[in-house]
Amino acid sequence: MNLADSLDPSPAATSIRHLALGFFDGLHLGHQRVILGGKIPHPPASTAVLTFRDHPLSVLHPEKHPALITGLPHKIRVLERWGIGLTIALPFDASRSQQEPGDFLQELASAFPFLKTVSVGPNWRFGKNRSGDVELLARWCADRKILLDNPDPVLHAGSRISSSRIRDAIQTGNLDEASAMLGRPFTILGRVESGEGRGQGLGFPTANLATQDECLPPDGVYAGQAILPDGHPRPAAINVGTCPTFGGKKRKVEAHLPNFSEPLLGQEIDLEFHRFLRPEKKFSDAGSLAEQIRRDVAELLRR
Repeated sequence: MNLADSLDPSPAATSIRHLALGFFDGLHLGHQRVILGGKIPHPPASTAVLTFRDHPLSVLHPEKHPALITGLPHKIRVLERWGIGLTIALPFDASRSQQEPGDFLQELASAFPFLKTVSVGPNWRFGKNRSGDVELLARWCADRKILLDNPDPVLHAGSRISSSRIRDAIQTGNLDEASAMLGRPFTILGRVESGEGRGQGLGFPTANLATQDECLPPDGVYAGQAILPDGHPRPAAINVGTCPTFGGKKRKVEAHLPNFSEPLLGQEIDLEFHRFLRPEKKFSDAGSLAEQIRRDVAELLRR
């Protein structure tokens, strides 16, 4: 997949025939419909996704900035797996927030000279003060004989799938519901970083994940699996929390992969959350914690 951070004309854009516009946090089933099409699919290799590097609320209303389901590296990973030909992640800053809708559309015309379709989700808005809307985009497309694909919302349990609805499901621990709306298991993507070595000392070494995915489930231990850089899955006991037995304060994500000893430091892995095992708790000593981890691993491997 080609990557870009501007709308400057490029050779990669000359092969693009379909353009999907949106922030697409989570890349859920509704986003998939916008990007990949419905009964008439949008061929992924000739599709471009135009998104923002940062959520617009991080500039416009930082106090309302939501926890991201898919930070930019995770978003790029999913789009790569979908076979998307080009992803453009524009920086969103004060200048971009004040851009008139017409100027933004002119950028699109220059960047993508051979478009056949453009797609956006329901109630899509753009430009200064969100003054651009689907009606304006439809007129722009009609003038250029471009088909506008503005599909109806995708529903789950009778209600529209949205990033905010999935965010609520994750943060309340309803991971089955979140996964159903995502169309795949709830996953965190991150790079393995050095930890404090406590898991190794307990006999259960862990991969500590540095991630830009901000939306986390409640603290606790989860059964899941790690998708390694080579694409192979491994069972994983995942801990989300502060490690209170050792007086931790910072919330983090770490995973123990049973019967696995290959080095992962510095590599990027996915952690899929399958089911909740138990809440995180403070143990009286390291030995008691180690014994509980043994039970957690046994439960993980039982199913």
